[in-house]
Amino acid sequence: MHVKPPTVPKLDKLDWRILYELDRNASQSLAEIGKKLHVGRDVMHYRVKRLERERIIKNYITIIDYGKIGYMSGSIYLKLQHDTPEIQEEIMNYFKNDPRVWWLSFRDGNYDIALTWWAKDIVELKEAEKNLLAKYRKYFKEIKTRPYNSLTIFPRNYFINWERKKTDSFVIKTKVEKITNEDDERILALIAENARLSYVEIANKLKLSAAQVFYKLKLLREKKIILGSRAVIDCELLGYQWFKIDFYLDDFTQAEKIYSYVASHPNVVYAYDSLGGADVEFEVEVKNYDELLTIENEIKKRFGDSIRYTEHYMFFKEQKILYFPSF
Repeated sequence: MHVKPPTVPKLDKLDWRILYELDRNASQSLAEIGKKLHVGRDVMHYRVKRLERERIIKNYITIIDYGKIGYMSGSIYLKLQHDTPEIQEEIMNYFKNDPRVWWLSFRDGNYDIALTWWAKDIVELKEAEKNLLAKYRKYFKEIKTRPYNSLTIFPRNYFINWERKKTDSFVIKTKVEKITNEDDERILALIAENARLSYVEIANKLKLSAAQVFYKLKLLREKKIILGSRAVIDCELLGYQWFKIDFYLDDFTQAEKIYSYVASHPNVVYAYDSLGGADVEFEVEVKNYDELLTIENEIKKRFGDSIRYTEHYMFFKEQKILYFPSF
């Protein structure tokens, strides 16, 4: 499927540096970023507000280890049938409003909709599936579910052509072990949707003191419940396309080497280890299909003897992303 590229806004080097910094850590103050970039406060404020106004930056989210708040996660791919544009919109709205769905997008290839979910266990997931099928079963030709063992989130180093360090990524492993209390979760629910809230703003909303909020956030970071934060950036608007690449191997002993190579690539933004998925799964953001094939062929050239076949497909029109369940 060919998606018509949007009109790309004109950004200069400073804009890209700001986007990189907010993608890497959205909790930084503008003064902190300005100091790194040798830019004054007023300039920083103007630039960021313009990026927000033009919807290049949509919001700021906190990356939370969902296993430590008692949840597992995974992906679901849906192939539709008997559908119309109105039915597609209705189904997408159903998922947008489902608190168990934390990411949602259209995709091409063998499936039409991709989403990721939360559940406390497989029983809860199955119950959610029953409710979904009771409402929309006739529109689903095929459903594929892949529970995650781990999810890795990488910063967008391609914004500034910087080499990626191993410590730059956030890794969420699906080891469900709830270690949060009610106050923790009230704070997490707020900052999940706005990572740039101040201690005072959080305290006022939750009727706590700023000192209490500071201490609780400090503990949440020390326990690696809060892994980091990032800006939600409309990369389609910036002229980038988003693809997932699946590698199926003949020699599985090479999977770790392939993953390490993939993880160092500046255009790789997510990687997965899932039950029932490909041997190596990752996502890239690239300017066009040719750039996608270049990355894919680089890996094949390096590890071709170990690779049986590959598959790739595009995500587009991202509908939802949030790293904290709202139920």
